[in-house]
Amino acid sequence: MRFSSRISGIQKSVIRELYDKAPPDAINLGLGEPDLFPPEVIRAEAVRVIEQERNGYTPNAGLAELRRRVALSYGSEDPERVCITTGSQEALFLSLLALVEPGDEVLIPNPGFVAYPVVVRLAGGQPVPYRLAADAGFALHADEVARAVTPRTRGIILNSPSNPTGQCLSSSALREVASLATAHGLFILSDEIYRELYYGDRPPSLSEGSVEGLVISGLSKSMCMTGWRLGWACGEPETIRRMTVLHQYVTTCAPAVSQKAAVQAFTQEGESARAEIRQQLADRRRCMLEGLAALGLACLPPEGAFYAFADVGKFGTSLALAERLLAHGVITVPGSAFGTEGEGYLRLSFSVDEALIREGLRRIGEALRKT
Repeated sequence: MRFSSRISGIQKSVIRELYDKAPPDAINLGLGEPDLFPPEVIRAEAVRVIEQERNGYTPNAGLAELRRRVALSYGSEDPERVCITTGSQEALFLSLLALVEPGDEVLIPNPGFVAYPVVVRLAGGQPVPYRLAADAGFALHADEVARAVTPRTRGIILNSPSNPTGQCLSSSALREVASLATAHGLFILSDEIYRELYYGDRPPSLSEGSVEGLVISGLSKSMCMTGWRLGWACGEPETIRRMTVLHQYVTTCAPAVSQKAAVQAFTQEGESARAEIRQQLADRRRCMLEGLAALGLACLPPEGAFYAFADVGKFGTSLALAERLLAHGVITVPGSAFGTEGEGYLRLSFSVDEALIREGLRRIGEALRKT
């Protein structure tokens, strides 16, 4: 069988490889989803629409009421600025298919989400990293982005809060990168899937300062709805229209039941539930940071998301350490999976119960004492 060149070299992520090799009783601190139930208000609405309504195809762009509420969350009353997608990952894929020509360069964060370089390549582009330097607290500096720009650069991907570091972009950094993009005629795609999970001030959105920017997000993380596959893209209507055409041929529409239930996420009851989820994760964050400190592992406190990026450079390469920890019954993710700037770090998720966090850290301490 002959396969297309676009999938040449594309393999299962390191995260999945480690998960697949894990022993059955391993504690999963590599998890990229909360172990909590979606809020009752959403589950109850899903049950109601399953029992009382027909749930066939929706309009390709999504239900008008859901699109309106998503648009309002970004300060607009125009539902034409929103396409509801089958998870935020589809929104990422559609946006790059719509905006990237073969050979175009797309700037991606280093360290950054493992899907970014793969999806850029699938769209025909060339991923080019810009540094979020460890010695600068993984903060974004516009001059690092500017250094990566060439005549072939087409766009910039941002991620805040960051997967894997949990750090958030400042309003000033967003403005500086937006100005840079305008000066060079580049698109900006801001992945804000973790924006509602924060432990101080709510992170700024690209939508607050760049009308032409494209924001992708969803409810997978903030409302614990990973398997419901409910995401969106929000941006300039012409871009959204073109993405919606692609969406029609990729998945037709996001799941109808998920869309109808998702409307409840934008009610007062939904916001109260979101705040409760944030508080539970804040408690787990405290447990993780205290445990890492007790092990003598430095970690910049995450400002958002549910990951701790721990400095383990003195124990060898991050991949070798992750594999050793796997043998001790703990799943972690090596920082090298997220780019060269992540080497020397481990991503540890605090999206699991505190008892599991403590036991996982105990096993990590035991393994480190043997290295």
